[in-house]
Amino acid sequence: MNDEPIKDGFVLVDKPEGWSSFDAVRWVRKALKGTKVGHAGTLDPFSTGLLILLIGKATRLMRYLEDYRKSYSGVMRLGITTDTCDLTGTAIEEKDAEAVASLTASGISDAFQEWIGEVEQVPPRYSAIKIEGEPAYRMARRGEAPVLEARDITIHELDMIGFTPPDVTFRAVVGTGTYLRALARDIGGDLGVGGHLTELRRTGIGPFSVEDAFPLARPEGEGYVREWIRPMTELLPGDIQIEVTPAQAKHLQHGNEMRLPADSVRHAAEFSHVGIVCREQLVAVGRLVVVGSEGLFQPRTVLITAAGEGS
Repeated sequence: MNDEPIKDGFVLVDKPEGWSSFDAVRWVRKALKGTKVGHAGTLDPFSTGLLILLIGKATRLMRYLEDYRKSYSGVMRLGITTDTCDLTGTAIEEKDAEAVASLTASGISDAFQEWIGEVEQVPPRYSAIKIEGEPAYRMARRGEAPVLEARDITIHELDMIGFTPPDVTFRAVVGTGTYLRALARDIGGDLGVGGHLTELRRTGIGPFSVEDAFPLARPEGEGYVREWIRPMTELLPGDIQIEVTPAQAKHLQHGNEMRLPADSVRHAAEFSHVGIVCREQLVAVGRLVVVGSEGLFQPRTVLITAAGEGS
């Protein structure tokens, strides 16, 4: 077994069906001998696919990954509405099979198009959204009917791949806070027959693909997962990273603001945050604002000192 210190960074994992996101965290934590591990975005147990697991100090970067778009492939079944909006729930409404069979692929595709862009969505009542401090799913399990308000979401891409009644295969690229379960419910409702999600696989998060992920179901995985740890610098796109000198990095370690050259100002208009890198190590993440012709970097999360030690 490798006895070298475990590096701070992240691991892309392919979550198998039946595992919760915390199951994945717990498995990797055990494989890494109790090292701190967190996840950036959950997947329901019936879903499979990509999770980003953050290792060590990288867990402090979780909030900066929220803006990444997420890509999915899935199957929604028309004609049956369930209380959870997926196959794990109880059917609460069912339409005649003939009503579903009478639908056309073009009609379903048109219904999909209505959901592309900035739209409002009411989350499923079986969700982790808190109402007066309590998750909605706990209330639902007690037989209560939690009232969830519609939220603004963005669906960037939504394509129907095929229709074999009663199942519709699709692919989607969505912004943060989008529930694909609720989308199956709503599109089924628009078509007049109801629907729920039967399969879901997350294929990508921002620049990361499930094709590059560590398969958690791999039997010999515990001995190899540390080899899949990637550096923190790869969590943020390279074009929002600014290289600084060791002296500048040392200045930042106490949370001090720092002026940057004019050619870095372009980042301020395009991104809500930028990363500061020194000698291939992520030093800090923060906000870049324009001050005259210069950029002023305001650190929000300081990760490493100029000497290479955690702060």
